[in-house]
Amino acid sequence: MKVLLACGGTGGDIFPAVAVAQALAEQKGKVEIVFVGTDKGMEKKILQTTPWRLEMIEKAAFANKRGLKKLTALFPFLGNLVKSFRLLKRERPNVVVGVGGYVAAPVLMTAFLLGIPALTIEPNAIPGLANRLLKYFVREVVVAYPETEKFFGGKARRWGVPVRKNLMAEAAAAASTPDCKTVFIFGGSLGAKAINEAVLEALPWLADWKGRVHFVHQTGAAMDAQSVQQVYQKYGLSAEVYPFIETMGTCYGRASFVISRAGGNTVAELAALHKPALLIPYPHAREQHQAANARFLEAAGGARVLLDENLTGAHLARIVREFLAKPELLAEMSERLKTLGGPEAAERIADECLNLTHSS
Repeated sequence: MKVLLACGGTGGDIFPAVAVAQALAEQKGKVEIVFVGTDKGMEKKILQTTPWRLEMIEKAAFANKRGLKKLTALFPFLGNLVKSFRLLKRERPNVVVGVGGYVAAPVLMTAFLLGIPALTIEPNAIPGLANRLLKYFVREVVVAYPETEKFFGGKARRWGVPVRKNLMAEAAAAASTPDCKTVFIFGGSLGAKAINEAVLEALPWLADWKGRVHFVHQTGAAMDAQSVQQVYQKYGLSAEVYPFIETMGTCYGRASFVISRAGGNTVAELAALHKPALLIPYPHAREQHQAANARFLEAAGGARVLLDENLTGAHLARIVREFLAKPELLAEMSERLKTLGGPEAAERIADECLNLTHSS
């Protein structure tokens, strides 16, 4: 069996596809896995240490474009349809799985035209435009939230967002209950300027926790990690600062709680690992899907939501101090997250790939 996985852009699109690939690799019998992405996203970096081949198409996104820009984006998209047709004819996959929009769309549409069974994964509570359109070209749409099912009718499968097995294993191996609490901060795979700045503003109000709290902070490549490290040192606070973290599972495992954006993949990982969080949704996300993701986790009792418009150093420091001072609150939030179920989505999707192969 050969499975083609179309994904690209940020870790939020790529990591669920990697989780499916890991589950497929454990299937009985030989499974050949091929990824499709672009050279503009993080897929080449993320996949370079895996055994899977990566084929390239162009980046062609329509979201947030208006007028002539939307029209000009049509030409590379049409080019991708041609490239996808040639790629699928050459590779002859049994099943195609898509995650994300601009890479998955032309590949899944071409699979439909060639009669190849396909499914797509929607990691957010409010689906993007691409997946709303792609529902007409796929057999099934895997979703994580009850309110998402209405967008896809009978094609919706509420199995959750796939979480990587190596991330779960890393987290389990690193889990501990040290006297010094660990706060893990990140803004997604590309970082978040607003979160970085608010954290630095909050540090003076956290300085009295010196020796009792440790920070692990992923800044993103756009911010100088060394200068951020120096601000922590200025206030005598213990911290590890990185532009990008490869072993996210280890950081999750060490964390007492997490401060992050609320992308679909991040929320799925927090739920699977039972990690309490302060979620700060990206305010410019189309149709506010990150806010919807965050509110779901908050309603379950596993997270607190702080909107970007209220994000100040003083406000952030108050919430962090509350979390640090109340281990019983964090323990309760962790227990609440356990009610959301385990990370079985990758295995269910891998099984469904086999089913689709037999039914095609």
